[in-house]
Amino acid sequence: RAKPALRRHLPEDRSQWRTEGPTADERKMIDAYLAVSQSGDKDAIASLLTSDVVLTMPPNPFWFTSREAMLAFIWQSLDPESPAYFGEWKHLPTSVNRMPAVAGYVRRPGTTIFRAQTLEALRVRDGKIAQITTFEPHLLAAFGMPLVIR
Repeated sequence: RAKPALRRHLPEDRSQWRTEGPTADERKMIDAYLAVSQSGDKDAIASLLTSDVVLTMPPNPFWFTSREAMLAFIWQSLDPESPAYFGEWKHLPTSVNRMPAVAGYVRRPGTTIFRAQTLEALRVRDGKIAQITTFEPHLLAAFGMPLVIR
């Protein structure tokens, strides 16, 4: 079942399959993502995303397929005025299966440390984030990332 999907998403020429870390464009996007994800600036976050960005959160059944749908979903947890506000975020750069990624940590209101919350694999297309696949935080240890930061 995986072979047809791989054929659709990987270059036909195997020599073009990437074996190194993030490209310069991907590194630039990671740096921008790190900066705006902690700012809480909805417009700045939106500016990093393609209009057809896809956000998935396996194994949860969440699947958002546009910038507007994704922002509507995440904004309630990022807005300090929202009853669904989750807390202050910090992200650290990493990679997942040779893809650029960030580890997300949240400091819940009333607490003093940032606890692991997400592992977000990013797919960059034309200088913007086209896909975010968000995994559960227990996977961070497998990628050498801490479960708590200060």
